[in-house]
Amino acid sequence: MWNRKLVQAAIVMGAFAIATPVLMSSDAATPKKAMPAKAAPKKTATAQTANSGIPVTVSDQIPGELNPTGGGAPAATPYQAAAFAWQEFIALNWPTAPQTPQNPMREQSGGTACPFGSTTCGTPLVWETMRSKVETFPGNNKPPPGYVNQAPNYGYDAPPAYNYGNGVIDGPCNPAQANDPTPWINLDETDQITLDNMYAGAAPANVTDGNSAPQLIRFLAKSNRVQYQYVTSNSNPNSEVTAWWNVIPASIDQATKAYLATNMAAPPPGSSTMISNRNGTIELKAGWRELTSTEASSGRFHTQMVRFYEQGKSKFSVCWRDSTWGLVSLHVIQKTPTAPYFIYATFEQGDNILTAGGQPVEDADGVPTHITDKNGNVITPPATATTPQVCMMDPIPNPPDKSEPTYPSASGSVVLGPPSNCMGTQSGGTYCTSPGQEIYYLNAAGDPPNSEPDGGFICVNKRINPITPDVITENMNAHTAIKQYLAGIGAPSSPFLYYKLVNVQYVPYDHVVPGTSQANDGWLYMPNTSQPSSGQNPTSGSYYLANIVVETNRSLQQFSGGLSPNISTVWNADDTPHKNSYYGGHFYNMGGCMGCHGSQGQNPTTNPSGDFSVILSRGAVITPETPAPPSSTGATAVARNRSLSK
Repeated sequence: MWNRKLVQAAIVMGAFAIATPVLMSSDAATPKKAMPAKAAPKKTATAQTANSGIPVTVSDQIPGELNPTGGGAPAATPYQAAAFAWQEFIALNWPTAPQTPQNPMREQSGGTACPFGSTTCGTPLVWETMRSKVETFPGNNKPPPGYVNQAPNYGYDAPPAYNYGNGVIDGPCNPAQANDPTPWINLDETDQITLDNMYAGAAPANVTDGNSAPQLIRFLAKSNRVQYQYVTSNSNPNSEVTAWWNVIPASIDQATKAYLATNMAAPPPGSSTMISNRNGTIELKAGWRELTSTEASSGRFHTQMVRFYEQGKSKFSVCWRDSTWGLVSLHVIQKTPTAPYFIYATFEQGDNILTAGGQPVEDADGVPTHITDKNGNVITPPATATTPQVCMMDPIPNPPDKSEPTYPSASGSVVLGPPSNCMGTQSGGTYCTSPGQEIYYLNAAGDPPNSEPDGGFICVNKRINPITPDVITENMNAHTAIKQYLAGIGAPSSPFLYYKLVNVQYVPYDHVVPGTSQANDGWLYMPNTSQPSSGQNPTSGSYYLANIVVETNRSLQQFSGGLSPNISTVWNADDTPHKNSYYGGHFYNMGGCMGCHGSQGQNPTTNPSGDFSVILSRGAVITPETPAPPSSTGATAVARNRSLSK
């Protein structure tokens, strides 16, 4: 096992240009060069790491491009991409300026008056004030809350309001909360894109605050002003069928998919006749959970008031509750001029992966830790990523006809391992019955054989693809810069010292399946280890980019190709390789987050195109999700506000 010294030895020397900060003017369709902000932070700190990787600066300016002076995102190094991701994270987690109900000033940094990592102003963070998906895509057949038919902002800065389908929301579960301020954090997803439920064994075991599933990790999706302006400027508020906040019109969808098929590239950004988000579009997905009193007082979690949902008075209604929870994951994706496919970065709270006894498997930088027994003796960590081990079976379909050549194959399955072609030493297929403080998941009930194992809980021992040395180095650099900044403002610490980057995807890569013999655990991508990692030779951790609490089951941890219906497969129904992402005249079989957004967002077969944006593709959000009770055959069915596409 390598350690920190080996990490430092694996560093690329020298510093490179990372990003040009941009601000979005209120009436602009594209980013403009940043001008000095009235409240721009004067106190910044840059990590000095003796040329180890790329320095990270604590700044409230969101970078608008990766590697702008060196060829853009496609020509960036992994170190540059990781440093870019950290610059996004820091700026997005900057406290906003003081707000009033009448003037919430969404996305406005508080600058030096509200320093990074402090609670001086008591305000939400920049990204927290971005619109939840239901605020841009309401479910009640009406314009978004606060909408005014006036460019450029169309009422974007209205206070938060969550308008689902008529009759869906009963109101507060607890009448005493009826007059509480509406939280910025709206947790209306309870699963991993409908495939499984994710739990944290370290969370409280008993029901508190009316949370019927206290160990369940719940999620939200948000997007920024740029996407809201794009959607509202192309919507007719007097016509449901031409309002993009309801659904993409069929003619727009058809024109988009025809363009993609012909040009193998996205339409020009900001198009009004086809779907192509403007440059500067940012979307986020965040995971939150209830904390124990020890966790809440540890200073290791960013906490915020959240809204979550429970079963309502009828089978078809829900009620809401507000409570203070902790942030455990944050996805950030951004479309830039040289990355029309978006740049994908994912962060985690440092204590997500624990042993059953509560020992961390990684430190806050992502370096594997030594696990010990009760006597302090170092013990060998589990050989497999999960208990029980799960393995992908993805045979070439060899169909009887070619009626659906572009649809993903439905021949695959995930099985309890290990079968003969599965890596690892664990034997048997016994479900995990005692997670302790481990994270664990339960797959949604499916129809075998095309399903994930759904007969019990599966515990997570470690990542399938470890955090790579380049990312660990940039985590160290970022944490060093944050510590220096905090010292400069006289702050003792910050929860953000305990968050880490997992990896970044910044250019598509086409994993060509050999089609001759089946590899271990499916048709896995393997990097060329004799060459340095890059966008053209990504590490497995980059190609299969996945957050351990957002994309946890086998089909999500190592996604590539497509989903049919809930199993990752690299095959079409006619034996040809399944591709998912168009860029630069090429059709890619991309993996991880980018591949999934290509499959489900850019070019979904059974949903409108959304230009790598799944929330734009799916449109109106009819209902918030409530917990799916576990059963002996998986997570039971509940109303979902998303659907998967072939």
